[in-house]
Amino acid sequence: MFLDSIEINFAAGFLIISFISIFPKNKISRSFLNLISPLFVVIMVSFFAGLFYEIQPYEALRGFVYLFKPILLIILGFLLINKIKDKHFIFNAIVYTAAISATIHIFELLVFLANNPFSVTRIRELDRDNFIELFALVILSVNSNKIFLSHTILKKLKFFRFLLIISFVFYFSRTMFIALFLLIIAMKGYAKISSKGLLYITIFTIVFSSFFVSLQFMNLERDSRGIDGFLYKLKIAPAEIFSPDLDIDIHNHESLWDHWRAYEAFKAIQQIKDINYSVGWFFGKGLSSQVDLGFEVPLDGKRFQYIPIIHNGYVYVLFKSGILGVLMYIYFLVFAYMQCYKPYQNLSLTIVNNFISGVAIFFILTSLIITGIYNKSDIIVLFLGGLFSLQLFFSKTNQEDENRYIRN
Repeated sequence: MFLDSIEINFAAGFLIISFISIFPKNKISRSFLNLISPLFVVIMVSFFAGLFYEIQPYEALRGFVYLFKPILLIILGFLLINKIKDKHFIFNAIVYTAAISATIHIFELLVFLANNPFSVTRIRELDRDNFIELFALVILSVNSNKIFLSHTILKKLKFFRFLLIISFVFYFSRTMFIALFLLIIAMKGYAKISSKGLLYITIFTIVFSSFFVSLQFMNLERDSRGIDGFLYKLKIAPAEIFSPDLDIDIHNHESLWDHWRAYEAFKAIQQIKDINYSVGWFFGKGLSSQVDLGFEVPLDGKRFQYIPIIHNGYVYVLFKSGILGVLMYIYFLVFAYMQCYKPYQNLSLTIVNNFISGVAIFFILTSLIITGIYNKSDIIVLFLGGLFSLQLFFSKTNQEDENRYIRN
């Protein structure tokens, strides 16, 4: 969570996995490997596609790190929970970690407000999101999850929830607000297509669509510092992700930044179309490929024209490994989502299956906005690996054994 460099994260994860793997009875099951195999295919296709172009060793290595990082963290989460005796640990770890992060965020917020006027834009610069807090809030908001929580957390449940809500609101993150409702629906078991599930999804869609339509009729200024500025960001969200007509003046920075995600995706697709049809569309441009933005962009105090990763995860995978890679990526996400359809065996397994399905929905959404599982700073894939381990554990547990485990 706290290491900004993806390369350092990758090295740390690899070393931890190597250390854990030396312990006896901590092996990766074949069924688990089959489950994550589509993500390996994405890398293999990207490697194969790179053979058709000039290989840049450093960029190829960096491309491999970006594509392999989620696999590494999923395996790490799986092995960690395999090794930990208390299988409820992961839920409690999420809550405690989120509470620490929320406390730090609120402290930073108070210091800022004590020295500066209220500004949504400036507050967002402190920290744009924290998905650990999002998942912790979901865990604390769904009653069935309480069987996984420690007595300490249950006694102070209202305090933890209040702390997380305060921090959550002041991220002013569009993605987190939408994801919160979708995850709660999934964790309550309404994500699958059923009469009740369709009812909740329909209500959410109507409310969500009505809200966005109403925003289009509001006179919101781009430079507003208060809540109006946040509402303006919500208003332009669809056009920011996708815009069919991208005739953008790159010298008009306001228009460019308002459509930045769409512009990145547009340039990536444009470069795929400019090469051989069969190679470009079906296999992508390979590990070492970079998206040419067409001009030098000021990012993090530096200027870049070529970038190795973009916000749209589907287009990113398409750029690296073509249609074959995208199909494998979607297959993995859909397979994870389908876990909520598994028949009831015991309560713990049902909760874990719904959680996996919720994580899948989360990544289906965030793949449009922040690269999904390939987000450089994402940590949720670590917990996804832990959930797969819990799924394997509780699938071997009958109801009587579960009751005994919960009492202990």
